[in-house]
Amino acid sequence: MKEYKLTINSNKYNVIIKDVTDDAVLAEVNGKQYVVDRETVVNNAPPARTQPEALLPATSAPQPANPVKAGAGTIPTPIPGQIISINVTVGEKVRSGQKLLVLEAMKLENSITATIDGTVEEILVTEGDVVAQGQTLVIIN
Repeated sequence: MKEYKLTINSNKYNVIIKDVTDDAVLAEVNGKQYVVDRETVVNNAPPARTQPEALLPATSAPQPANPVKAGAGTIPTPIPGQIISINVTVGEKVRSGQKLLVLEAMKLENSITATIDGTVEEILVTEGDVVAQGQTLVIIN
């Protein structure tokens, strides 16, 4: 078990790495447990400093991406996170750029918008759902 004190964008985090497997890490961040996907590092060079991926609660593992064929009318999530509001209903006409829902990732609210004009055919998530990157959220035709 390792403990780290990190500061990211002026926010302080106390991170305890509890368990590491080939594909995931069990971490406690400021007292809350998360399971984080892990990528294998092939070389010993330090990783590039990038924005950290969203941490998802261990008790709310993301559902696998919906088996909906990607197309112009499918709206996927760009990053893993949690749905905090849905701003449209099935049957509603929408315009390209219109806000469909709000996704919270890393304590930031991200507006997910329509990519085409059309009618909302299906909403595949509900408020509170934890979603994986690339998971289809809404279908517009």
